[in-house]
Amino acid sequence: MSSRNIREALAAHPIIAAVHSFEDAAIAAESPCAVVFLLGGKLFDIKQMTERLRQRGKTVFVHLDLAEGIARDANGVQILAEIVRPDGVITTKNNLVRVIREYGMLAALRCFIMDGQSYHKAVQVSGNASPDFIELMPGILPQSLIAEFCRETGAAVVAGGLVRSAVDANQAFAAGAQGISTSDRSLWTLPIGAGNGTRGAI
Repeated sequence: MSSRNIREALAAHPIIAAVHSFEDAAIAAESPCAVVFLLGGKLFDIKQMTERLRQRGKTVFVHLDLAEGIARDANGVQILAEIVRPDGVITTKNNLVRVIREYGMLAALRCFIMDGQSYHKAVQVSGNASPDFIELMPGILPQSLIAEFCRETGAAVVAGGLVRSAVDANQAFAAGAQGISTSDRSLWTLPIGAGNGTRGAI
């Protein structure tokens, strides 16, 4: 899958299922979500969930930092590429973006915004690493901040963490986020429609 295709997948259904267990994966497999984030688990459990989700046509990202039993470095990326074979990898380490791509996978960079310094660092690493998209944490950041980040970087942005309602999701979309990731199953099946006129509004 290319960067363009992941944008198209999010345009079709901008809610991303954040999965922590086999039960979550089973529900996500039957949900309208086109993209799934696997957040944790043992290596071969992650492999099994990835295979099941991909069989249902889902685009699957594995969070390298949360996968149990493998290093959070280039060797860990190689293990995911050769054993799990997801569509993409999520990392908090900008130096791994190039490595992830070398193995033919999409690269998502997760950035935590806690203050002005972390915001400016996220802008900088986004430009330097050029991942396929940036996941901004938490997803309930002020609209003005998400909008500013989108303008400054031109990056595809996913808002993740603490998104608990359609209101939270719509605020992120209105600010320019192309998707939101959430572990709240009730949000996975919310209908996507014209809403309030915002792209991807619920």
